[in-house]
Amino acid sequence: MAGKVAKINMLISVPIGATVLMTLGARQLARRMVAPSSYDPRTMTPWELGIPFEDVVIQSSDGIRLKGWWITHPEAKRTVITLAGHRRPKSDCLGIAGALWRHKMNILMFDYRGRGDSDPYINTLGYYETQDTLAAINLASKRAHQLPVALIGYSMGASIAIMAAARDQRVSAVIADSPFASQKKVIRRYFRSKTGLPAFPIVNLAEKFLPYDIDEVEPIREVRKISPRAIMLIHGECDDLCSLEDSIALYEAAGDPKELWVLPNVGHCGAYFQDREAYVNRVVDFLETHAS
Repeated sequence: MAGKVAKINMLISVPIGATVLMTLGARQLARRMVAPSSYDPRTMTPWELGIPFEDVVIQSSDGIRLKGWWITHPEAKRTVITLAGHRRPKSDCLGIAGALWRHKMNILMFDYRGRGDSDPYINTLGYYETQDTLAAINLASKRAHQLPVALIGYSMGASIAIMAAARDQRVSAVIADSPFASQKKVIRRYFRSKTGLPAFPIVNLAEKFLPYDIDEVEPIREVRKISPRAIMLIHGECDDLCSLEDSIALYEAAGDPKELWVLPNVGHCGAYFQDREAYVNRVVDFLETHAS
């Protein structure tokens, strides 16, 4: 009798133990997903490029202070806001920012919450960062209120550009380089690629522990709202982080006018580095046509 009881207890304890371990693992995964970014203050600024700039402070709608650089061109006909990728500082976009400034555009660069010089905060892969971008649009519109505002974003920043433009009609044009179409899907895809394990059930469970609604970060649901304003999607065929399929799906869901630029033998956010001059020329042509 005692042996039967022991077997029953073992049969009960094994699934319970597995559930506890899975829950703990999911909690840890959720914590890692939102963990604040590390920051090295030894970074380049527009000063290294010989570009005059002004330090600015942007206040998000919930009171978070965001640090940025306002770069004015005396002959500007438009303002471009640059949006960096996940866990990345604003200085990551200095290359394209400097090039667009030389093409007579105002530039606003800023750090999302929890990055760079901005107030500490968790990372949410687009949820609160889109809110930060809307605050940046407010500042750009006030600083150069007669000029159209365009967004250019990379990776997470590309997805944010889509969602922010869908929510703010003051954005006249969007350039999204290597976006994801759905936060939920990109997280699951990343987990599978790194672990070789199926995303279900641990990633599904981890999503329950996130301090925000992951289903609200879905550029694919919002991209159509950008039309009749223009969007250009840029993606490398060899992107192993945000699939080319995401840009194709976003392009198909978007209204006109729209462009899809697919580059062979290019990885995640690699289009600029493959041919800087060609990249800048194409971006400038798009902005001069549509951000007016």
